[in-house]
Amino acid sequence: MNVGTEIELHQETWSFADSIAHFDEHILQSVPHCQEQREYIAALSKFFLYSGSRVYEIGVSTGGLAQALLNLMPERDFQYIGLDLEHEMIAKARERLKGEPRFQALQANATTFNFEPASVIISYYTLQFIPPAERHALLKRLYQALTPGGALILYEKTLGENAPIQDLLNQLYLDFKSAQGLSPDAILNKALALRGVSLPISLTQNISQLRLAGFETIELVYRAYCFAGFLALKPACCASD
Repeated sequence: MNVGTEIELHQETWSFADSIAHFDEHILQSVPHCQEQREYIAALSKFFLYSGSRVYEIGVSTGGLAQALLNLMPERDFQYIGLDLEHEMIAKARERLKGEPRFQALQANATTFNFEPASVIISYYTLQFIPPAERHALLKRLYQALTPGGALILYEKTLGENAPIQDLLNQLYLDFKSAQGLSPDAILNKALALRGVSLPISLTQNISQLRLAGFETIELVYRAYCFAGFLALKPACCASD
């Protein structure tokens, strides 16, 4: 089914691999303030990245966020490791950031990946695609991987806290997509393809999951339409576990 920007998706496979050339354009049409969010995340990360530190991005896709972050700190010596399930995404990210010695992209599943200590971990609209039963274990592992004082930057599509708010957010988001030039058929097809694939939860539920994983300092740093960004900090006094 066509979801716009010459991209075909199938609910049973859910992969952008066959339409990688149009992925960046599609994301800009689908995620409000996408480039501004990337730049904001890069600015947030600057407070936690220091020489010799490490940042992981879960779901690096084509490397757009990585590029924004690395460009912001051209002289700071840290390691950026992007993870993605799709080989085509990894190849595109590597091509995009070729010549950047601080960047590497790995084809890996975050739920089983062996994270090394990191001062920043970024999950940019990725956790919602991980089965709910696996999210708590992953968040706990991310908390453990963070160095004391480290930051998890989590951006997610979210549900409203009640039916009227959910309806309002849905309508605003449909208006946004339409204004980007996406046809009604493309918008409907994307919603159909996402069934059982994207499983968002509410703001309150996201915060509860972060607290259960061990985070105590949690701040909502972005909110627009049905999208939200959280900054969750590991206490500076904590041991690595």
